[in-house]
Amino acid sequence: MREPSSDLLLTPSNPALRRRGRVVAAVSVAVLLTACNLLQTVYNQAPRYVQWRTNVAHHFTDDQYELAQGAIRRWFQWQRAEQMPQVAELLRLAALDVKGPITPALACERREAYLQVAKAAVAEAAPLAGAVMVQLGPRQRQRVAEFFDDTNDEFRDRYIDPDPQKQAQLAVKFMEKWGSLVYGDFTEPQRTQWAREVQALPFNASTILQEFQRFQRGYQQLLKDVPEQKLSPAQAGARLQALVLDGIDPQEPLRKAQMQRWVQAGCGFAASLQNQTTAAQRERASRQLFGWQADVVEIASSR
Repeated sequence: MREPSSDLLLTPSNPALRRRGRVVAAVSVAVLLTACNLLQTVYNQAPRYVQWRTNVAHHFTDDQYELAQGAIRRWFQWQRAEQMPQVAELLRLAALDVKGPITPALACERREAYLQVAKAAVAEAAPLAGAVMVQLGPRQRQRVAEFFDDTNDEFRDRYIDPDPQKQAQLAVKFMEKWGSLVYGDFTEPQRTQWAREVQALPFNASTILQEFQRFQRGYQQLLKDVPEQKLSPAQAGARLQALVLDGIDPQEPLRKAQMQRWVQAGCGFAASLQNQTTAAQRERASRQLFGWQADVVEIASSR
């Protein structure tokens, strides 16, 4: 079994250490946000992080680890060349959007653009992942089940509370943590309004966990089917792609209608949040996003 790298001490068997490590990582990212070439630094480390995270989830053998490492490297090479120019343009548009009020329709338009980027990324990653999946055995399947249980428990601890008001506050805390990286500090009236609007949404953290678990069940079944049905790498990859797309862009009528309701509500919520921001917050957000765009342009050109 390939153990997680000794220089990355975050292990599912030690939740306290893992949480502490994530705090350190989050602080590190926050510090980097004030530096030049932020996204270049983060992006260059991303393949290593993804490799570590997939190994934590599967506990690869040495051969599996090397195969996964090569697949991840190839995907990032493709993504740098093919998608980072698109991401740069989306960041440029976002930097302009945040200068003023936006409509729910514009929020949905931008969301659709990001969805198309995500779908293309999945299409590229799926066959690479399929080549790894056909090499996995019973020990990896068992490890995946344990990993999902661990991550679900942690998600419940962080984001789910039986009291709707407390759960709304957990959501607001999450939004403020990441939103402040773009907009800076938020005001108490803004946080209070967010909490009211969060409770009116047709989805919440429990809904999100249910969607995670839907994917998890499908992935575990796929790992079981690979040896039983003697699936080829291409077949495994195609099924993985379909599984991911069912989560982000479902086509089954009932799930599609449900997703459309969630998206419409989310777009309205996003527009409302932007429209509550102050002139100073908008100026900071635009400056930050333009800075990230410049970083992404550099990433795309440094192949």
